[in-house]
Amino acid sequence: MNIILSGGGTAGHVNPAIAIAEEIMRQDEGSKILFIGRKGGKENLLVTRAGIKLKTLDVEGLKRKITVDNLQVFRKAVEARKKAEHIIKEFHPDVILGTGGYVCWPIISAGQRLGVPTAIHESNVTPGLVTKMLAKRCDLVFLGYERTKEKISQKAKTCIVGTPLRADFEKISRKEARDSLGLGNNDFMILSFGGSIGAGRINDVIVETMKSFSAKKPGIVHIHGAGDRYYKELKDLPFVNEKTRCEIRPYINDMPRLMKAADVVICRCGALTLSEISAVGVASILIPSPNVSGNHQYRNARHLHDCGAATVIEEKDLSQELLIMLLKELQNDKNERKNRAKKLNSFSHPDASNLIVKELKMLEFASK
Repeated sequence: MNIILSGGGTAGHVNPAIAIAEEIMRQDEGSKILFIGRKGGKENLLVTRAGIKLKTLDVEGLKRKITVDNLQVFRKAVEARKKAEHIIKEFHPDVILGTGGYVCWPIISAGQRLGVPTAIHESNVTPGLVTKMLAKRCDLVFLGYERTKEKISQKAKTCIVGTPLRADFEKISRKEARDSLGLGNNDFMILSFGGSIGAGRINDVIVETMKSFSAKKPGIVHIHGAGDRYYKELKDLPFVNEKTRCEIRPYINDMPRLMKAADVVICRCGALTLSEISAVGVASILIPSPNVSGNHQYRNARHLHDCGAATVIEEKDLSQELLIMLLKELQNDKNERKNRAKKLNSFSHPDASNLIVKELKMLEFASK
């Protein structure tokens, strides 16, 4: 199979594409894969690290309000579609798949103009603007949640698959993960992070929580991903050291291992992160970002909260006192942690990548 994958803006749009690429190569090493991301996107590093050929398009996202800047955005999008057509004609893909972000529009739109089978994957409960724009003309729309079907064109052909995760999440057991971190049976591990670039409000509350709670309680291990933007100002805090077993990192590079080892995860609510904690099955405290389109993180998290699978705190309500109270409750109630983990795990789709690849092959076959 020759396939073009496209996505960008966040790691949450890129990692599912990489997971799909890994599954395609696992099934057929002779496949050719090209990834198209946005020019200058830091998330493109994930693609190059995965050994996937990368090309970029110069595109920007639309501003929420009507502004003169949007004329420039439209102009760039049209120019990017012309470049995408050239790339498609050179590469001769059997199918094109977008996994989210505005960079998907020019490449999928160009593919549709050229008669190439196209598909898009929407991992959020509330679909993004690009998905809404493209869904009707795509040959197939993959969805992370059943309820998303109500929010796109009824003419779209949909398939519920969940969100693909990289194979690393299947490679390590909880025991192996905890052993690798030197955790004992009675140790209580907290993993917290605010996304790849970090989140200032989460960092502030986590730092105070570490100082007042995690660093003072024996048996607690707390690892926090602060984000590259904030790491320098936090890395030398006096209560962050081997003795207190509190650690601050710029980025969580070994997410599968740390999630598998954790007793509680405190995190944002992007669709990829929720798929990861669901796959692992770990009690979670979710803090939706208030700065995303359509408030989709809150909608993602609320879906899990309503099912009793996780606790949701809106950022405006987040405080050190509330977070410590919730952590104490979970630390003291192992059965509740197991109950939440089990409910969360019920949302997992471990076969997502395989299901998507199977459907893509059917599109390829039908087009020949």
